[in-house]
Amino acid sequence: MRIWQSYKSRKYLLRIVLSVTVLIVAMLFFGSLALQMNAERSAVRMQQEASRKVMSQIRYNVSYMTDVLNNLALSLYMDPNIEPLLSLRDPDEMTVIRSMNTLKQSYLSSSFLHSILVYNGYDDVNYAVGELGPNKPDAAMADGLAALLKRKMKLPRMRMLPMRFGGTEGPIDFFSLVLYQNFDSANDSRESALVVNIKPEWLYDNLQAVNGFAEPDRSGIFMLDEDGNVLMSGSERKLPDREALQAALNRQNRSSEDPEPFGSFASRLGGRERLLVSYLNVKDTGWTIVSVQPYSAVLGGIREMRVTSFFVMGAVLLLAVALSVLLGHRLYKPVERLVRQIGSEPGEPASAGAAASDELSFAANAYRSLVEKLQWASSERERQKRIVRNDYLRTLIASSPSLTAAEFADHIAGNGLGIDPDGPFRLVLIRADGLEERLRAGNFGDRSLYHFAIGNIAEEIMRPGRFRCEIADMRSDHLVMLVSGGTGEPGDQDDLIRLLRRIQEVVDRYYKLSLTMSVSDPADGHEAISQRYAEAIRIAMYKLLFGHGAIVTPGRVRSNDGQLEYVFPEEAEKKLAESVRANRLQDMESAVDDILNRLAVYHYDHIVHGILHTVDLIKAAVRDVNRNRVVTLNVDLSSLSRQVLEKETMGEISALFRSVCRDIYETRCRLDGEKHSALIDAIKEMIELNYRDRNLSLQGIAAMLHLTPAYVGRMFKNSEQLSVGEYLNEVRLQRARGYLETRSFSVKEIMELVGYVNESTFFKLFKKSFGVTPKEYRLKRALEP
Repeated sequence: MRIWQSYKSRKYLLRIVLSVTVLIVAMLFFGSLALQMNAERSAVRMQQEASRKVMSQIRYNVSYMTDVLNNLALSLYMDPNIEPLLSLRDPDEMTVIRSMNTLKQSYLSSSFLHSILVYNGYDDVNYAVGELGPNKPDAAMADGLAALLKRKMKLPRMRMLPMRFGGTEGPIDFFSLVLYQNFDSANDSRESALVVNIKPEWLYDNLQAVNGFAEPDRSGIFMLDEDGNVLMSGSERKLPDREALQAALNRQNRSSEDPEPFGSFASRLGGRERLLVSYLNVKDTGWTIVSVQPYSAVLGGIREMRVTSFFVMGAVLLLAVALSVLLGHRLYKPVERLVRQIGSEPGEPASAGAAASDELSFAANAYRSLVEKLQWASSERERQKRIVRNDYLRTLIASSPSLTAAEFADHIAGNGLGIDPDGPFRLVLIRADGLEERLRAGNFGDRSLYHFAIGNIAEEIMRPGRFRCEIADMRSDHLVMLVSGGTGEPGDQDDLIRLLRRIQEVVDRYYKLSLTMSVSDPADGHEAISQRYAEAIRIAMYKLLFGHGAIVTPGRVRSNDGQLEYVFPEEAEKKLAESVRANRLQDMESAVDDILNRLAVYHYDHIVHGILHTVDLIKAAVRDVNRNRVVTLNVDLSSLSRQVLEKETMGEISALFRSVCRDIYETRCRLDGEKHSALIDAIKEMIELNYRDRNLSLQGIAAMLHLTPAYVGRMFKNSEQLSVGEYLNEVRLQRARGYLETRSFSVKEIMELVGYVNESTFFKLFKKSFGVTPKEYRLKRALEP
């Protein structure tokens, strides 16, 4: 009891002992199981190989005998002494005697022949030697064999056929090989035939000779025909369920790609005992050699070895328990010393205040708690340090003129900033494109996390080069990179831009986020840093022109800053207003693009003013259109100014304007289409009702509608993509085709019924539409079944 209490208080020691014991037992069990399975598979494979060799010998004997019979039958068939018995009517006595002597010599030349029969279909006479000859016990079977030869469906040629004249369940009397005089598949008239019969004893002796199995009284080898009937058996034991055996063989043959498959499988075949069945198909005969053995007989020795293995496992198990106890104590000593050093007895792991399942869990909990406290203290110190550094950086950037050179150098040294106090300095403003939309969508973190990641990537890329930098989060929508180093020459800017491009690529690869950057001119002293920051903010607004992912420099916007005089393009203004009134979508889009392209050369403030003026132009044009319409255009333009100001690039603004123009165009088209649909329906109805009128035309329809022919024709063409006259011809031709299919009117009468006067015109239009003339069409329909 004390031993159990000692182990119970030392949970890790108990776990070691149990683990080692279970491991040894599992290795022993699975090793023994694998050995048993491998032994069983080996025994089955050896038995399958033995069965395959036995059945292959039988198959060879059958094939050899079939070839011998084929050669004998062909030689007799080609023998001129035998030919009269096959082909002559009422041959003379001498011819018959000579032919019968030839047959007898052939019969006596082979000990396995049962008989030879020649059936003369012309005289309905049998000529037989051997056991089917006159005065022989089997002579009556000759008439039965002749009856089979007279059937309309011929027996299979040149194949060994089992013959049972005592019934399907009786023994086989002999095997026959048939050769007809002709090669037709059907016996339309009495046809002569040559039949060579072989004794069944030779095959039975083969099966008897190879029937040496582990338990002959319960095993057997059999020969089955195509229908699963037993031809021959090597033992007198009754077969297992025949239907189950045949179904199993059919499944195996269907799953095999070999035309003469050898296979083996285990099954109960409708009985209680599991059997090992091996089979081999015999070439040309359709027979199957099957061996059946009890599975227990095949694995008898293996099962005896299994009992022995159980005793061995029991002995090894006792040794495993003793070994695991000894090994567990040796492994537990370091753990016991560790727990005591932490300050708790091995049997009291919960004294540390944390739920622990064993001694190691207690030590792990204590270590984890200590690490978490250290990490929290370290992260808090780093966070405070970053806050202080970022605050000093913002002070340097925003208030640099208020600092003396000494104060500036003290700030850098005191906060460990990685910039050169002697300059020159450049300011790089970094904005993440589309970040506000991503944050509004949710589940993407907050802005500070993105800024932190971008800053780390930028520092890693800039650090190896000759530029030194620090990055400040300005607590708004952008970061500022204070860059020092270089010579201040123009080449420095090119090198810096290459590094900035690399930063953009890395951020886009990992975060799918594009960055727009603006780079200021260099500042020789720290006093100009704030001024360069303001410059970077100003030129960053030109992202409107250069798009997302751009790097804007003062040189790229110098021409825009010089365009202080502003004139809105009057021609484009008129074109936009007229295209909106006329509802021409392409002209609207072209006018908008023209305006935006012309505005792109001006100062940023003038560009924004011009864009808002374009919004007012579109609103004014829509108001003018609504004044002259009964049904006003329901297009919401109230928030268009706000939407334009929310866009970041000219491309986005252009897409917004195009979308508005498309809404205006589609709304007007829909309203106009609803008005015109009634007119188109009326025109179609008039044509459907009056197509028989020979004088029906566009002018007449327009007159009935009190509209001009040009207007009616244009409206119909735009709606249906074909003219009024083409639609009229289509209706008339469809009615004419219906008359041709269902009525017996002449072609001329049909032509007049549908409103045509000129027969040539009618034929020409009909052939163009249906590919044939009216007469050919009627004839073609009449000939169709």
